[in-house]
Amino acid sequence: MSSLAELKKEEEDLVAKLAAVRTSITELESTPPPTSDTKEGKEEDEDVEKDWEGDVDAKIADYKSKGNSAFSKGEYEDAASFYTKCIIIIKKIDKQEDPAYTSIYANRSATYLATKKWVKASWDAQCSAKCDPKFWKSHWRHGVSLMAMAPRIERSQNAVEAFERCLGVCPEEKKGEVGEALERARIRLQEGKDRTPMPPQCQQS
Repeated sequence: MSSLAELKKEEEDLVAKLAAVRTSITELESTPPPTSDTKEGKEEDEDVEKDWEGDVDAKIADYKSKGNSAFSKGEYEDAASFYTKCIIIIKKIDKQEDPAYTSIYANRSATYLATKKWVKASWDAQCSAKCDPKFWKSHWRHGVSLMAMAPRIERSQNAVEAFERCLGVCPEEKKGEVGEALERARIRLQEGKDRTPMPPQCQQS
């Protein structure tokens, strides 16, 4: 039979391993999802290169319009593809943090929410917020994506913070809905488990 000291040592080792796993997951969630490194990303990159003509802003607006149209029809994968083309151009002209493009990241985040790609939705929402911290939908979608993931203390805490930021910049008519989402996130943080439903998705911008 194992001694008490051996059992305590095993417990300490397990706690350390669990902490390492949690750290790895957090780092993974903070890493942007691959685009051009994937087969699909390379194909989209090549498509944009072939279509690289005329006014850049006009091309971005065209892709965004097509993405919005696809989203409104429930064609979320196509919508994400068009928004990705926008983002490829934005990166090529080195304007990833330009406030003018915040809604493109937010819109792609909405497509990822619709297709339950929570980590990607979270990342794009954060990119959108980085472009314009006052764009409330960025913080909303960040919080929603975190609440949709398997519950963890870090996620719940980040969701609380996202909804708090959202509450500070959202329109008056949205404060009730955001406040309710914030309360759910706080409850989940206090309980340490997910007993509350994910709040409804906001409309695409």
